[in-house]
Order: sequence, then C-alpha cells, then structure tokens
Amino acid sequence: MFYRWHALDFRDCIQRIDVEGIQARRKTTLHRRIYNVLCPNQLWHINTNHKLIRWHFIIAGGIDGFSRFIVYLKCIQNNKAKTILECLKEGVEKYGIPVRVRSDQGMENYSVAMFMLENRGEKGMITGKSNYNQRIERLWRDVYEGDLSLYYDLFYFMEDEGLLNPLDAQHIYALHHVFFDKINEKLFIWQNAWASHRMRTVRSSPRQLFISGCANNHVTITLPSFANGEHFEDVSQIDELQMEKPRPTIENIHSVSENFQRELGLNCPKGWTSSNFGIDIYIKALEIIKRNVDNIENH
Repeated sequence: MFYRWHALDFRDCIQRIDVEGIQARRKTTLHRRIYNVLCPNQLWHINTNHKLIRWHFIIAGGIDGFSRFIVYLKCIQNNKAKTILECLKEGVEKYGIPVRVRSDQGMENYSVAMFMLENRGEKGMITGKSNYNQRIERLWRDVYEGDLSLYYDLFYFMEDEGLLNPLDAQHIYALHHVFFDKINEKLFIWQNAWASHRMRTVRSSPRQLFISGCANNHVTITLPSFANGEHFEDVSQIDELQMEKPRPTIENIHSVSENFQRELGLNCPKGWTSSNFGIDIYIKALEIIKRNVDNIENH
C-alpha cells in the first residue's frame, strides 16, 4: 500500500520524532549575512585567486558589490602590490573610482589601500578575512568552474605525463609563453558572458544593473588622474607589519633574451590553435628554450 504525504505533514512528523536531530542540524546552518549596497561603485570587492599558483599563474579580480558586475578579471604572473594596483586602476579607468574597496589583509593589497586612502580618505579601504568577502569568494567558485578548472586539470595531466615540472624555470617559461595569453583570452570571454547572464533574484544582468545604477546615481562620475561592516576594519587602523598572515609575493618568472622570444614568437605564436589543448605547442616551445640555453652554455 502506498501513502501520499504532504510536505507540511512530513515536516511536522519529523519535528515531533526527531527533536534532537533538528537541533543538531540547526547548529550547522549557514546564516547568510544581510548585504546592502546602495548603488554602483559604492563598494568593490577585490581579491586574488591562487588555484593555478603552482604554475605561477594568479588571477586578480574585482566585482562591484551592488550589481555583481566584474570590474576587472585577468591573469597575472606575480602578486606584488604594484601589480594588483595596476589591475585596480584598469577597472577605475573604465568604470570610475569606487567609494570603498574591500579586500583581505594580504600584503599584495597594500598599494591599493594607499591609493584608496589618497583618493577616498581614511574610510576608502576596509579589510578583513577573505571568507567574509562574500561577493568575490562566490565569484571565484564560478570562475573556477567555468574557466580555470580546464587549465588546472590540464597542467596536472601534463605533470603526470612527465611533460611539465613546476620547479623547472624553463618549463614554467614555456608554459607561460603558451598559456598566459590564452588564459586571459578565456577570462575575457567568461567575464563578458557573466556580465550578460540573467540573475534570478533581480531578473536582470550585472551589466544592466550597473548601467542603470550609474544613470540614477552620481557616485560613479569621479575619475582620478593617473598622470602625475561586519568583521572588517578600516585599513588606516592596521599597521603594515601587523597584517594577518601576510602571504609571500611571487616574483616574475625568469626572462630570456630577445632572440629567444623572437624564435618563440615565430614558431609558437600566442594566437595558436591546437587539437591537443596546446600541449603540442608547449612541447615545441620547451624544445626551443632548451636548445637556446644549451647553445649559450656550450659557448
């Protein structure tokens, strides 16, 4: 015999017979924090993603808190403070300077903090633990699933096949020559797709929200000249030497001569197409680098 249960009746039964279980589950419930930003450019969330840090690829990103519009998203080769600041300035030049920027307390954000203090005053930068930076942390999950996971799996596959050694400078240089621009190209495509996707809660896209918000508010007008909450605190109150668990900065990978680069450009163009996910292009680039290095050592 079959019984048809109504959802409310079933819930009432559970509440009567499993009181302890309900109380235990309530303790692990994720309570969403109330998030309220009045208009575009009132608050930007910035961070770096280190899913590909093993191969010296770092993803820098910033997202507008009001519209969830991505103001910048790019792959970089180091996480120095000046590099992160350059990424932020690219977003500022396109979309205006935000009233405030929220980041974690990593030392790579120090120059951004100084920039915001100079342009927006002591309330221009707020810092805290990255797990409370909800907007950008949620974005990283989507970026990984939509783009970075391909390269993450590909590079580990190349290691398993003995084609890539992340501790070998020549391997890393060849990898960056082949995949650095390609990763940025895919990120640009993904960023545009994100800006156009319809969000269920507001029934609009991030781009539409950002543009309509800019039209109705004056916050986004101010542009600087580059020629010459809860669990967070003002960056002006944080000593540079007391930032929580500062991460080491990653230097640029080693450089090679112009002749190397010219030969690599001719034989392994950065606008490559491949039926083997670029592995064949990488192998060719690595052979060129090793041959040139051997010639230099022999001389």
